[in-house]
Amino acid sequence: MKNLITILLLFFALNISAQNLKLIHINAKWNQDNNYPHLRGLKNVDVQMAFLEDQTADLRSKIKAVPVILLIDKHGKPRGQWQADLTFKLTVTQEEVQDWVNRILMD
Repeated sequence: MKNLITILLLFFALNISAQNLKLIHINAKWNQDNNYPHLRGLKNVDVQMAFLEDQTADLRSKIKAVPVILLIDKHGKPRGQWQADLTFKLTVTQEEVQDWVNRILMD
């Protein structure tokens, strides 16, 4: 019975932590054909989509290539970033992003 309670508490703690991580996918409106298609399958992270044109001038000036994926922790601190190459496509795999999310959750 103790093991069951421990597992349930651990599962509950991980679900609470998931609400603390945000994965923000930013792309330009003209580049929508190259949106990253693997965001829906990610676990333990809140996924949000945004257009570069709708961001502040300060943020736009910091983004050098689109699309870009930013992983933000509960304090607003960037914990990971993946950006497109010269083809305007992201080459990162879904497994790489999920592994990064899992590592941060275990910290």
